[in-house]
Amino acid sequence: MKNKIYICFFSVFLLVAHSGFAQEYQDVELYPRDTAKNEISLNILNVLVFGAMDFSYERILSDNTSLGVAIFSKVFNKNEGENVDFSKAYSKSFSITPKFKYFLSEEQTASGLYAEVFGMFSNGKNKKEVDAIDPETGNTIQREVSLDFTDLALGIGAGGKFVAKQGFLVDVSFGLGRNFFHKDSPDIVILPSVNVGYRF
Repeated sequence: MKNKIYICFFSVFLLVAHSGFAQEYQDVELYPRDTAKNEISLNILNVLVFGAMDFSYERILSDNTSLGVAIFSKVFNKNEGENVDFSKAYSKSFSITPKFKYFLSEEQTASGLYAEVFGMFSNGKNKKEVDAIDPETGNTIQREVSLDFTDLALGIGAGGKFVAKQGFLVDVSFGLGRNFFHKDSPDIVILPSVNVGYRF
C-alpha cells in the first residue's frame, strides 16, 4: 500500500514539475537573431557606388565570435574607360576575403560593436609610374601603366552590426590591410562596407 502511495505521489510531482517547466519555456520568446547560426549579406556600398558585386556569408561560432568570407567582383562597371570611373577606387578586379570577428557585447548574440582580422586574396590591375624611353628624344620619362597583380593581404578592422528580431541585419565596417608579395600590387588595402542581409 505504501509503495502505491509513493508511486502516486511521485507521479503527481513529475506532472506538476513538467507543467511548470513547459509553461516557463513557452514564456521565453525566441527570435532568429538569437538562435540562427548563418548569415548572408550584400555590400550595397560597392554595388551602388563602385558597380561591383560583394557577397558575404558568415557563420556564428559563439555569442561573441563569427567566421565569414566575402567575394568581390567588378561586374557592373558601366563607366569603364571614362574620365569619371568610380571603380578605379579599387585596383582589384576579384577578391576572396575570409574574416574573423569578435563581438564586444555580452547581451546579444554576435551583434553590436566588433573587431575583426581578415586575409584577402586578390587580383587586378594597378597603375604605377615606370621609367620609359621617349622614342623621339631618347630621354628617360615617367609613364603611367596598368600592371597585372595577384597578391595576398592581411589586415584588421572594426565595425558594428545591428540584427532585428526577425533576422534582418545591417553591418557597417572599415578595414585596413597590406599586400605582401607582388611588387606591382597596391601597398595598402582598404575595405569599407555597408552590408544588408539576413540571419537564418
